[in-house]
Amino acid sequence: MYDTKGQEMTVSPLKENTFIPDQAFPINVFFVGGIHLHWHDHMEWIFVKSGRTRIQIDADYEQLHQGELAFVNSKQLHGATSLEPDTELVCIVFNEALVRGSGLDITEHHYFLPYLQQRLKWPRTMKKTDPFIEQINESFSRLLSEFERKAPGYELLVKAELLRVFGLFFRYAKQYANTSGSRVHRGHDLSQLLHVLRSRYMDSFSVSEAARMVNVSPNHFCRVFKQVTGKTLIEYLHLLRINEAERLLLETDLPVTEIAGNVGFSNMTYFGRIFKKMKAATPSEIRKRV
Repeated sequence: MYDTKGQEMTVSPLKENTFIPDQAFPINVFFVGGIHLHWHDHMEWIFVKSGRTRIQIDADYEQLHQGELAFVNSKQLHGATSLEPDTELVCIVFNEALVRGSGLDITEHHYFLPYLQQRLKWPRTMKKTDPFIEQINESFSRLLSEFERKAPGYELLVKAELLRVFGLFFRYAKQYANTSGSRVHRGHDLSQLLHVLRSRYMDSFSVSEAARMVNVSPNHFCRVFKQVTGKTLIEYLHLLRINEAERLLLETDLPVTEIAGNVGFSNMTYFGRIFKKMKAATPSEIRKRV
């Protein structure tokens, strides 16, 4: 999904299984020109090293210039289009386990959980005029240097810089929340709806129900949803369900019929047809790959 330099990743439409070389220290860095629209289970910082980009996070769009950055939460739809030939982005992708406090101190409940559970929203971008941006950029520079050199103890220093970035970002987020203004172009905010769909993909959602959740007419909802995700509502739900079905086929011994029911398909024939259309293989063929 990323235009990486020599990195290989397993990619499915929209859902990305990002390449993390060390699961015991779940972080990786990618240098890219643009990002195809996708989402994954990790957090991500996107830093504009040079040039100019137009970034999309769920239904929000904004232009970022050199030295500016965006934050992408777990499972958020995002992508970036280069607006200048020399545009280069630095994508720092990491699992939330790397920064969470495991409930042993106040950082878990006071800072991370309210955002991970969608009770509060982080600002999605930081511009050159925003407070703390220079300090955050300095931390990113030190983080990248340690990650690339991998000298003894680099893991501690990478984690320390990442936590420093979040500390400054939370400080900025407090000011951002108080101003309530936003530079981001917002059509209709689909963020909460997309979060609900990713959490309850096994449930049935009609276009009318989804449209009510974002307070628009069904016809207008269909246009906006297709513009943001590139798919219709049913195609997006099928994508979520089939990706989860593939994971269950590879990682569990559950019968195929039970897997189909778990992900929201009541008809096995229909499940098999949609699965083969999306994965170019039958569920049985996928299971044989284990």
